[in-house]
Amino acid sequence: MKLDLELKQGDIVLLKVLACVLIIFFSFRFLILPGFEKHQDLELEKENAEAQQLNMRQTIDSAPFMQEKIVKQKAALKEVSKGYYDLMENQEVDELITGLILKHNLFPVYLSIAEPAPGIPLSYYLTSAEASKTHTLTAYEELDGETESETETSADGSDPAESRPVLQYTNTTSVSVTIQGKESDIKSLLDDIARNYPGIQTRSFDMSSSTYVDERLKNVEQINCNCVFSVYTCGEIGGGTAGEKES
Repeated sequence: MKLDLELKQGDIVLLKVLACVLIIFFSFRFLILPGFEKHQDLELEKENAEAQQLNMRQTIDSAPFMQEKIVKQKAALKEVSKGYYDLMENQEVDELITGLILKHNLFPVYLSIAEPAPGIPLSYYLTSAEASKTHTLTAYEELDGETESETETSADGSDPAESRPVLQYTNTTSVSVTIQGKESDIKSLLDDIARNYPGIQTRSFDMSSSTYVDERLKNVEQINCNCVFSVYTCGEIGGGTAGEKES
């Protein structure tokens, strides 16, 4: 049987149609579609660039306002920070407390500095708020307010030792010191701290007297006072160690 390989007119038309379809398909697949996808990517990049430009323009426009706000905040922080201390090493705390003691003609017999702990006692908030409303509290009034606040806290069933608000970068350094001198000078020291040193608080004190015979065989009364001070500082506690010093 002999095959008829001659293309008829209809076959030629069909082949031409098929060739056109193939040309259109490959043109769309490899030319038009990649171009369309590229166009979408460019549109997205354009939108992102416009958004960044808008943010930059807003940032530039608000720069004077932000600069003014920063200046005001720095001034307010400087004003609020008066009387308070940055995070100090033991030697600096020692010099601060010892300087105050010597300033009032007293003699430090023993001084111990504990490791700084984050947070400050609740009583510090209460006594500071009370002082701002009425008058500057003396050391005795400050301790009375602290006792009352701890009693109220205990009546609620909570532990007073746990009433220490922990604020970021706010620390308490406890200093135990035994001083000798006149009772009037000791009271003057405690009142001076309560009135003029907001960054230091008298947590407790206990005065006792003893009598000894001097070289001239005279009885001399000696006043000893055991005090516990809290020095409040601002700063992040690092890897430094705290120690104890006796003098």
